[in-house]
Amino acid sequence: MDVLRISTTPIQLSMSSQRARLESKIPDPEAGIINQPGRLEIRSENIKVNIDTFDARQSMGYRTGLGIMKDSAQAGTQAAGDATAQYAKMGNQLAQIQNGVTPADVMKQFTIPGPVTTGIKFIPSQGPDISWEAPDLDIDYTPGKVEFEPKVDFSVGDYVPGKLEVNVEQFPKVEIEYVADPLYVPPRANPNYEEE
Repeated sequence: MDVLRISTTPIQLSMSSQRARLESKIPDPEAGIINQPGRLEIRSENIKVNIDTFDARQSMGYRTGLGIMKDSAQAGTQAAGDATAQYAKMGNQLAQIQNGVTPADVMKQFTIPGPVTTGIKFIPSQGPDISWEAPDLDIDYTPGKVEFEPKVDFSVGDYVPGKLEVNVEQFPKVEIEYVADPLYVPPRANPNYEEE
């Protein structure tokens, strides 16, 4: 009775070859004519006039929001300083009561307005700032020309070497198959085991 079955598969090879060759190309002659036309470029810039009326408008009372805030801040600082000085002066005069100064005299001195000054002012007190940039004219002329350009190409040869290819179509193999009934150790491990 056979216990093992052995089968073998032989190797299969395929071969392909290619002969060496020389490939040569002869290009067609070419000649190029380049025509560049003449060119005239004229660039001009007009006169530029800049008129700045910021200072003139400020002198007429037309101010920006930022200018109003700066002037208000300076006026507030000046008013606070003047009030502080006036109160200090009033306090110094009230402190001289022992020399015959009465509070009514002090208050009369500070409540009667002082002299009013008038004057003539021309507005706007400052004219606009006017500046300009001179005009510019630039002329650029390029004459035309014709160029003759021959193209000389040489024949090109490519050598393609020969080659031999060997391909393995099927690898060899050996198959071993166990075809007998399995052996169980101990024998009672066999599911078909019957005790004698």
